[in-house]
Amino acid sequence: MNVIKRFNSSFTRKMMMALTGLGLLFSMVGCSAGSDTITIGGKDFAEQAILSNMMKLLVENDTDLNVELKTGMAANITWEALKEGDIDGYVEYTGTGLINILKHEPVTDPKEVYNIVAKEFPKKYGISWLKPIGFSNTYVVSMRKDQAEELGIKTVSDLAAKSDQLIFGTGQEWLGREDGFPAFEKTYNVNFKKVVTMTYELWYPSIENKEVDVIIPYSTEGKLSEYDLVLLEDDKHLFPPYDAVPIFRDEVLKEHPELEEVLNKLSNQIDETEMQKLNAKVEIGKEDPAKVAEDWLKEKGLIQ
Repeated sequence: MNVIKRFNSSFTRKMMMALTGLGLLFSMVGCSAGSDTITIGGKDFAEQAILSNMMKLLVENDTDLNVELKTGMAANITWEALKEGDIDGYVEYTGTGLINILKHEPVTDPKEVYNIVAKEFPKKYGISWLKPIGFSNTYVVSMRKDQAEELGIKTVSDLAAKSDQLIFGTGQEWLGREDGFPAFEKTYNVNFKKVVTMTYELWYPSIENKEVDVIIPYSTEGKLSEYDLVLLEDDKHLFPPYDAVPIFRDEVLKEHPELEEVLNKLSNQIDETEMQKLNAKVEIGKEDPAKVAEDWLKEKGLIQ
């Protein structure tokens, strides 16, 4: 009886192992057959949600591919996800690619920056940059208009000379970015009375309530149009261009060559003012990014 039990137990284990192996095989076959789905990622702000939805809608409208979205990721996580193949593409910014990823020295000419990243990424990472969407989402040093006029501040150099009277507010990540506060401090020799770190949601209320005097948002943020801020001239050209460009893994583009042509329909379609308006619909109007993307694509005649 014990022998039979042992036999049955051994047989059961072997059968389970065989079935598990078959399950893995079928699972692998299913993944291979399921290559008609691509995954598009996005960082954790409105602009990225809008652009990732635009790409999804275009791809699904013009091809037989299905698109899964993975948005709301931190910037470094989005890049790592692309490198590891957890996502197939997302919209990156040329300045970020140049400085934060390639660790290249800053370059101020937009075409040169694009040419560098477009050349180096395929060689180093097997990732290609498609055509620029049309706008640069660079940093803009901003302060209350009345305060800037009172202090006679028009440029960032003017600001630096009086920075010991001012409180600077920013996010924790920007303090450590190579193209962030360290570069800002070194280039302009700022010496703020106080540096306050806060979440993005508090930036604009804090400057409006005079809890901070200076913030450095992105140039396409919708909230810039809602607050009475002055954008100071970056007279030492600290911030490189941050042209928005879809980037995708080369193996995905090779497997689905139609992707490049479809996504390049966004090329030169959105300038800074247009992107700011789209962002405002989400940031201020609280509209759904997917609906904002769909409405814009239909307005441009890119989808039906």
